[in-house]
Amino acid sequence: MDKTDLPAALKVPLAALVFLGVALLYFVFLPVSYSFDGTVFSHMFRHALLKHDWLGPVQFHQLLYFPLNYLIYRLLEALIHYRVLEFFHLQLFSMFFGVATLFVIERMLKKLGLDLLLRLASVSMVAFSYAFWFFAVDAEVHIPGFFFITTGMYLLLFRQEKFLSLAGAAFCFAMAAGFHLTNGLIIVTVFFCLLARRAPWRRFARFFGVYAATLLLMYGAYSLLSGNSILAVLQARFAGIDPYSGYAITWTRALSLSTIRASLASVKTALVAGASIPAALLTVACLALLALGWRRQGTEAKRRFRPAMLYWALPYLLFFSIWDPGNMEFKINVVVPLLLLVAVFLSGVKPVVARVIAAILAISLLVINLVFGILPQSRITNNTDYQIAQAIRRATPENAQVLITGTFSGYGYGKIYIPYFSGREVLILDWLLGKGHALPEILAELARRAGSGRSIYTLEEVAVQGKTLSDLLDFHKVEGKDRALFASAVRFVPVVALPGGHSLYRLEFRPL
Repeated sequence: MDKTDLPAALKVPLAALVFLGVALLYFVFLPVSYSFDGTVFSHMFRHALLKHDWLGPVQFHQLLYFPLNYLIYRLLEALIHYRVLEFFHLQLFSMFFGVATLFVIERMLKKLGLDLLLRLASVSMVAFSYAFWFFAVDAEVHIPGFFFITTGMYLLLFRQEKFLSLAGAAFCFAMAAGFHLTNGLIIVTVFFCLLARRAPWRRFARFFGVYAATLLLMYGAYSLLSGNSILAVLQARFAGIDPYSGYAITWTRALSLSTIRASLASVKTALVAGASIPAALLTVACLALLALGWRRQGTEAKRRFRPAMLYWALPYLLFFSIWDPGNMEFKINVVVPLLLLVAVFLSGVKPVVARVIAAILAISLLVINLVFGILPQSRITNNTDYQIAQAIRRATPENAQVLITGTFSGYGYGKIYIPYFSGREVLILDWLLGKGHALPEILAELARRAGSGRSIYTLEEVAVQGKTLSDLLDFHKVEGKDRALFASAVRFVPVVALPGGHSLYRLEFRPL
């Protein structure tokens, strides 16, 4: 029962106003939040649209992301002559699923008996938590997958007695895995939720049967359409050779104190950005509310809800303490369930107090994450990589190629920012050496291209031949005579200073 002291006629407009306000705030920060991974996806999506090839950019661990975006883009293009920057399109896609997720969360909290004002404040807490907000305005895969996890949890927790709802939950979780394969961790959550409810074995069988059938259908279709064996793709993806660099693929790190610290730090960042005192106090306040609320009694629905949130959060926390532990994008599935636990605890105290505390938390997350997280990301002048790409675009002809080391001790971000925002092809020295090409062979190919009329440019990391280049050549065990040949055969002509302290050079090849 909703006990909000508001006239019934105001409830729907107030809820609509909150959701609209969140959507508008998200939209304000859409255009210039250009991230590295988002730019990678946008570049791949651009090629798919240009080549009319929806299958080409599909990644095995993100099976649904490109086909669904391709379909939506082409449909809008046919209906309303839709032509937008690919990054912007993918941002809109994330934003739609972000707002839809918030709606599902509000419905979930209503099922638990939270009043309208507390529900809206709690939804705002989730909306303004840093990782959720950041990825809801980014060209990334995580929020669409998270929507399907949240929807699946709603069906599992509140409607699981009906077979269609249980099957719907299984379908949603399979869809989430289709957006990112690591979302398959949610089946651990489901197992413990069903076990805690002492569900009969038939319910286990029905759920996992529908889940497996949906996944097999998706991946079977991909296997048939692409001509790739699922087992071969799995082997190549998790224990093979990277097709770009030629390196052996490694994913996990041994569990240690350092990985645990990195994982917990990323949980904190997923909640609140920055290292300010207010950010630290807000983190402590949320942890204190979690500790206070864990043993509080409530309705049967709330008592069953609390462990379910832990079953949701813990598999992701544990797994991503060895797999990319410092990356906050994988901690959305940790932070949101914990925030929902805070909301449930607050529903057990006096309504006025609960609403005030939830509102303070939501406003604090809004202000801190806006000032220290979102605003710096949204100012195009702060995006040095974009500025570099634009400067290279202005200073080079259309057929130019740009040689970079490609390592993150050098200008690693240039691997994608230059080709996407400059429209210039990038030659990555690290990848060329990693595939077994010798330095003299690379040098001869560069000279051949320059002789055919294609200008070759580089950055100071190669032209100055300092520590970055030296470390790369040491890693690939390039001999001293080859290094000397490279130094003597090329003249680096300064062209223009670039933002961020970088410089652009043109390569002139001396006859050998």
